[in-house]
Amino acid sequence: MKTLLITMVLALSYTASAQWTNKTVDNGIDPTYKIAYTDNSKTQWLKLENYNNNISFYMQGFSVCDEVVDVDISFLVNGIYQKYGLLDCNLTEDHETVFFVKNLKTSEMLSSFKSASSVKIRINDKTCGAGTYEFKMTGGTSAFDFVVKQ
Repeated sequence: MKTLLITMVLALSYTASAQWTNKTVDNGIDPTYKIAYTDNSKTQWLKLENYNNNISFYMQGFSVCDEVVDVDISFLVNGIYQKYGLLDCNLTEDHETVFFVKNLKTSEMLSSFKSASSVKIRINDKTCGAGTYEFKMTGGTSAFDFVVKQ
């Protein structure tokens, strides 16, 4: 009984600390591709996706009213916030996904992404109001590396 309890505690603590999830997607029609994602224990997700060898970095799980939004991203690296302002980010037609960069591999924020312990993201929606979201970045480097490899 004691061994079972210790095993359950270790399993739960491992699950709680595993922030990014890596997945190979095979829908049976398209070539397989890799994604990595993390959530903030609510309904929002940060995602990485390898599309034509470009690493898309985007967020889902919210809704905005504007056709175009500006985004502020602030990575916490060694206790110091490294801030990036992104203008005119692309939205999907349903306004529930915002693409920050088309290729994180060539983005100036890659080093911050890989080194951060957390990230704060503010979606600046002028019509319906801004929303701020926070995510843990534990495992961000391994998630990026997983998605980069074909």
